[in-house]
Amino acid sequence: MKKKRSQRPQRKMKPVFIVFCEGETEEAYVNFLRQKYRLPIKVVSHITGLSIYPDILRRYIQAEKIDPHDTITSFLMYDLDTKGIAEKIAACKDCISIASNPAVELWFLLHAGEQKAAICADDCIEKMTKSLPDWRDYRKGTLTERQKRQLWDCRGLASARAKQLREGENPSSLLYRLIERMDAVNR
Repeated sequence: MKKKRSQRPQRKMKPVFIVFCEGETEEAYVNFLRQKYRLPIKVVSHITGLSIYPDILRRYIQAEKIDPHDTITSFLMYDLDTKGIAEKIAACKDCISIASNPAVELWFLLHAGEQKAAICADDCIEKMTKSLPDWRDYRKGTLTERQKRQLWDCRGLASARAKQLREGENPSSLLYRLIERMDAVNR
């Protein structure tokens, strides 16, 4: 007589995140977050560049699905100081905007203090490198261990500061949305 095999409980997969971004700095930051959170995050940069159109993004998302029921959350991480990018992001209804205005360096700056006045990307970098010891040797596209430590330790403060800013205006950063999603999954 055959024994009945007990059914294995269905495994629950962690949600997959896809972050579409424009450059090396954004890619370095998201790769750092992937290491810290230990979550399945795929970074798509340079491939899409500024060619972010709903059909292209949908194809990338579908290609990542193994099963039709897979949960894939996609984000658009772009600098809003690029002409026309805000409109392209708004057209991509299936993705969550985590854009920064003027640039991702504003998000880094929010880890150390508030920034309520309008600022350009170059001034963000200058302010970081001149006034913050851990950022004196900042180079676009790379993050030092000391910079990563500050980004990790102060992510809650940066999120609170970013929420105080008006979305889409200069200054603003929506990167807290990604941080909150990853924190929720890791709980």
